[in-house]
Amino acid sequence: MKRPKMIIFDAGKTLINYLPKIDDKGMLYLSTIDAIEKLMPYITSNPDHYDAQDINRLTNEIFEEYSRCRKSYFEINNQVILKTVFDLLNIKLSIPFSQVEKIIWNHSANIVAVEGVLELLDTLKCLGIRSAVISNLDFSGYLLEEKLNELLPNHEFEFVIASSDYGIRKPQKLIFEIGIVKSGLAAEDIWYVGDKPAVDGSGSKSAGMIPIIFKSKRNQYNDIPKDMITIDDYKELIDIIKNIG
Repeated sequence: MKRPKMIIFDAGKTLINYLPKIDDKGMLYLSTIDAIEKLMPYITSNPDHYDAQDINRLTNEIFEEYSRCRKSYFEINNQVILKTVFDLLNIKLSIPFSQVEKIIWNHSANIVAVEGVLELLDTLKCLGIRSAVISNLDFSGYLLEEKLNELLPNHEFEFVIASSDYGIRKPQKLIFEIGIVKSGLAAEDIWYVGDKPAVDGSGSKSAGMIPIIFKSKRNQYNDIPKDMITIDDYKELIDIIKNIG
């Protein structure tokens, strides 16, 4: 195995973690209700007087309907889901759905960098190894890119691909092939780091990349294919890269 010219990362549980919030009773929760409440001042017409709880309830129901697409590895952009919700309720807003989506993204969960990722990215930069992101995400890619730039200062990925921007999800080979084209490299010169063997590992391997499975503490792992490299933390990946001639 040779040193990679680029490493492409998954996002969730690989670069960033979504942390539950704590309510006034000290209980953990992960919900869109806070975000929906932030949208209420932007409502210009609400003839049936729906409140934030009503909107949140329908948002969750509609999301479940669209989530069926995911089982076939297709993605629906969150803006489409939100437009469906507000049109069904006959609610009009003073802001575009791109801004609605951003409010939902910023207030639904606390997002933090995965432990050790800053040191890894600094190491890649010092070694001249390029980096990028391919992520399954129903939110728009520009929101993910903004958040990554915020959490990982002094480092910019060459490109950030979100499944919502292309309508296809990992492990579909096409989304990995888009990344290969954007890189301008041969597939075998790219390592792909992700936390799910069946999604990140098999998908990147099918496109000709070298899969690296980051064993997130938030996942359960049973059978990982023996031909996939596994790491328990990013110090281990740094050592692997440095020890390759």
